[in-house]
Amino acid sequence: MQRCPSAVGLVRPRPIIIVSLTGPAGTIVREANLDPGADDSVFPESLAAKIGIDLKNAPKGEAAGIGQVPVPLRYAEVFMRLANGGERHEWRAWVGFTPASIHRPLLGFAGFLQFFTATFHGDREDVELAINSKFQGA
Repeated sequence: MQRCPSAVGLVRPRPIIIVSLTGPAGTIVREANLDPGADDSVFPESLAAKIGIDLKNAPKGEAAGIGQVPVPLRYAEVFMRLANGGERHEWRAWVGFTPASIHRPLLGFAGFLQFFTATFHGDREDVELAINSKFQGA
């Protein structure tokens, strides 16, 4: 987990996960914030172009954080990969792409957490992920 300072000077851990997205034109690897409060997994729109995803006719939606104005999303199916040590898992996932500026992609329920059981250990400041019965990948 990565530690991020708060506005009051305290350090708070954040569950940062390294994830890969693969489309028709390639793969990108990014640090993403595991967010159990997010409905969708959301990535910057610029990454869609880098992996060859055409969002022109993609299904549309929107997302908003606490007290924020909703931002547009366009959904596309990608291959997502999670690799840690000797373990590697890959699956098809529908994710949202946004033109809004986001510091790190979000790994929310749809596309990510729906396939895993996440156990947060506050005392150790880490999270454990285990595939669940909805996981249909390799």
